[in-house]
Amino acid sequence: MRNRLHIISLTAILLLQPCVSHAQWFGSRTEQINTLRMIVAGDWERPPVVDMTSDETITFSFDEMSHQYRRFTYRIRHCNVLWEPSDILESEYLDGFNDQPIDDWENSLNTTFDYTHYRLTIPNDEVKLKLSGNYRLSVCEDGREVAYFKFCLSEGMPLLSASVTDNTDIDTRESHQQVGLEVNYSSLRVRDHTKDLYTVVMQNGRTDNAVLNPTPTYNAGNKLTYEHCRELIFPAGNEFRRFEIVNMYDYFMNVDRIAFHDPFYHATLMQDTRRHAYKFDHDHNGRYLIRYNQASDNDTEADYLFVHFNLASERLTGGRMYVYGHFSGGNLTTKYEMEYNPQERAYQASILLKQGAYDYQYLWVPDGETAGETKPAEGDWYETGNEYLILLYYRERGSRYDRLVSQLVYDSNHSPG
Repeated sequence: MRNRLHIISLTAILLLQPCVSHAQWFGSRTEQINTLRMIVAGDWERPPVVDMTSDETITFSFDEMSHQYRRFTYRIRHCNVLWEPSDILESEYLDGFNDQPIDDWENSLNTTFDYTHYRLTIPNDEVKLKLSGNYRLSVCEDGREVAYFKFCLSEGMPLLSASVTDNTDIDTRESHQQVGLEVNYSSLRVRDHTKDLYTVVMQNGRTDNAVLNPTPTYNAGNKLTYEHCRELIFPAGNEFRRFEIVNMYDYFMNVDRIAFHDPFYHATLMQDTRRHAYKFDHDHNGRYLIRYNQASDNDTEADYLFVHFNLASERLTGGRMYVYGHFSGGNLTTKYEMEYNPQERAYQASILLKQGAYDYQYLWVPDGETAGETKPAEGDWYETGNEYLILLYYRERGSRYDRLVSQLVYDSNHSPG
């Protein structure tokens, strides 16, 4: 059977559960489901945060690696700030009913890997969401979760302002970035900000090094100020590396060669090296875009292939190296872990990906830690353009759920978005 995925053994499937990160944006319980995506308002560069004050929608999609129809249903659950189920009834946050079928699907066309593309848009005729906060959408088959997505609904209040500087308590204009933050909560009924408010700050959508509820420098006049807050100092990293595979017959950015080894295509990227200087590039802060340049429908005509990553390096001890990008959903698991090849003196990985343009970087996770480090492979350079997502949650006294009242996207090279 030409679509049999042989790269991961049955034993390894059990290891696809998160092993070092803890709040992934999406994940699959089986190797048969790939390319999970969340797109807000048709914009592939938006984080998965929907503004409830607008008529925005969020579209979820994924590929099941066969042409056999599978009856998938979806279940939506409201979560608290820690992504645990909220203490509220389904009828309080959901207008409609759970366990509806995902009935928008289409088979791939003229691809070496047969797959069926499934998509779902929220809100729709059957389901609408009524409350702000965190949500988990489970894709189920026969009542069992086979994949999941995490997303947010925000009330869009303009309560946040931010800044990013290279002047930190660790160093000045070297390797870190200091996030400054102000929270103006005068429009909320806050009695004790340490209990009623909760702040999350993420760098480039990463969940492994997210800062959860940092302590403000001071509180005055219904305003929290985070100024030279040590918790909000982030290693700056480097610009993301990039590659494009939008056609199997031409070589594009950072691709060394593409070859067909019956029955599948393989793409070998140019060999990467550990960076010892800042490298400017117009990256997309880890995002990826599915694209086949001769397709009329990228979702069903783009093919899959094995992409081979190769990082020249001496062998590092005391941790593991991973390939990271938004295509991984924040998962630092065996699927994205690199193995060291002593003959070629390089870390290597082979990952099944769909044609398109991808950002990626190499993260080193020390033994016993959950957060990846950019310094060993990418270096940390203050000039790097990073995107910071800031989320402000509020739980009013007597309430049983956490509201997401405000969100802000701040680019360290540009103004807030």
